[in-house]
Amino acid sequence: MINDLAPFFEHWRGLPHQRAAVQQLWEAMPASLKKDDAAWYETWRAAGRQAEPRSLSNPLQVRYFSQRDSRTDHAMRMCFSSSCAMLLETLKPGTLQGANGDDIYLGRVLRYGDTTEANSQISALQSFGVEAHFVRNASWATITGQIDRGVPVPIGILHHGPVSAPSGGGHWICVIGYSDDVMIVHDPFGDLDLVAGVYRNNWGARLRYSRRNLGPRWMADGPSTGWAIIAQT
Repeated sequence: MINDLAPFFEHWRGLPHQRAAVQQLWEAMPASLKKDDAAWYETWRAAGRQAEPRSLSNPLQVRYFSQRDSRTDHAMRMCFSSSCAMLLETLKPGTLQGANGDDIYLGRVLRYGDTTEANSQISALQSFGVEAHFVRNASWATITGQIDRGVPVPIGILHHGPVSAPSGGGHWICVIGYSDDVMIVHDPFGDLDLVAGVYRNNWGARLRYSRRNLGPRWMADGPSTGWAIIAQT
């Protein structure tokens, strides 16, 4: 029984009988494996890219994805996916091609479940070769430690209601840097007025969200209760 194709390509020279065998293999493959977004093909493409040193600047150089311009019908509920797409593209540059690269990532998430579920996001990241886990006990130190390692941090916040009583089903943003009193973030939905809990506009790249007003929205249950995706490198 054949259980490994690698030996068949070790001595590939493009000879007629080799080309004929590969053609037969191609014709026998189901259509699902011939699509541009087939998982095996995306993995093969990513493996061929040369890793580039990650920026250890503060803020990090992180590609911004806006959820609002999605070409799918998930635009209004893909903040989690867009934020994780920013993380993925930082750790594996060039994985998500095109202006709507977060739509590519979204497609992978939907293979594993709903876009709002942490398990779906973790599975999607792992399928691209990024080891990560979801935590509910993150603190400012958790974020700054990741940034210092060159890793952006998606975090879940309560974005509705006044800062004195934040509410809502939750929203995800991606932290890309910090200072003593602010967190520098990419907010996929736009520029959030942290005090009032309303959006000022729809462009959320490199925003400076104060720790004073972001803290109650992120660590709503007290110190070290923040929701975050922590990636390993």
